[in-house]
Amino acid sequence: MANIARRLPHYKFGLIADVQYADSENGFNFSKTNERFYRRSLTLLKEAVNVWKKEKIDSVLQLGDIIDGKCFSEKKSDICLQRVLNNFNELQKDVYHVWGNHELYNFERKFLMTSELGPKEECNSPPDCAYYSVDLHPRLRLVALDCYEVSLLGVDKSYRYFDQAWNTLGAINQNDTWNSPEGLVGLKKRFVKYNGGCSTRQVQWLDEELEEAKRKKQNVIVIGHLPVLESSAHAANLLWNYDEILQVLEANKDCVLCYCSGHDHDGGFDLDESGIHHITLAGVIEAIDNNPFGTAYLYDNKLEIKGNGNVPDFCIDLKYPIRTETS
Repeated sequence: MANIARRLPHYKFGLIADVQYADSENGFNFSKTNERFYRRSLTLLKEAVNVWKKEKIDSVLQLGDIIDGKCFSEKKSDICLQRVLNNFNELQKDVYHVWGNHELYNFERKFLMTSELGPKEECNSPPDCAYYSVDLHPRLRLVALDCYEVSLLGVDKSYRYFDQAWNTLGAINQNDTWNSPEGLVGLKKRFVKYNGGCSTRQVQWLDEELEEAKRKKQNVIVIGHLPVLESSAHAANLLWNYDEILQVLEANKDCVLCYCSGHDHDGGFDLDESGIHHITLAGVIEAIDNNPFGTAYLYDNKLEIKGNGNVPDFCIDLKYPIRTETS
């Protein structure tokens, strides 16, 4: 019986990105290259929720872009958001959210902070900040980044980081519309309005969170809407200051298991130089003949992610095992 018990997971959670539901006919992305299936995304979410019900998961990590910007132009933001949340609520489990560009197309930051998409009461979050941490298990900490803290989306000119975001884009992107990467070369393609950055304060906070996790011998999963490793996503989808986040992650490789993101609907994966897994989940909104989501299982010595659709499987060794093989 003891051997059987050790094979049971200590904690289970779902992962999903870029549902981008809208009550609209199919459409296309900004560059008109990929079709988007707005109504079908809700059906795919329902399928994922049904799987998670059977697996009796403990929580879900929702990696951003929960509804599409079309909802705002069609004056359906509130009703579409509620339809998506109703599906998650069927689980009767915690859903931990990060914000993508589409949340900020639909709502102002001030609204999001106090909505169901904001940090939960049990989370550790600095005042008026959307980034947070929470212990999913005594040996597993979740750290969630706000990849649009420095951004022009969902804010006005009075926002504390508005000028920084404006100057960042204006110095590099000379296009008539800052949503276009046209003319930008290589990694400079990331300097578009639909991306964003983390403040210096948030980068420092991340380092402090990871240092504390090491002291407590906790494994850490970091999530954010935007990828931070260039080989795990297209350059046009990276965080503006991805290099600063990557530097902090690699400096704390002794506790960080993986960085999980969305935004790049094709999905992607790679290991960084320190061996941290960078997992970019494919977007539900553009899924063709598959349903991309994941279900993760925390075992004594590893974190296993079972992929669905075109999300691959992962097996990540824990930095701090929950119990030894001989216990």
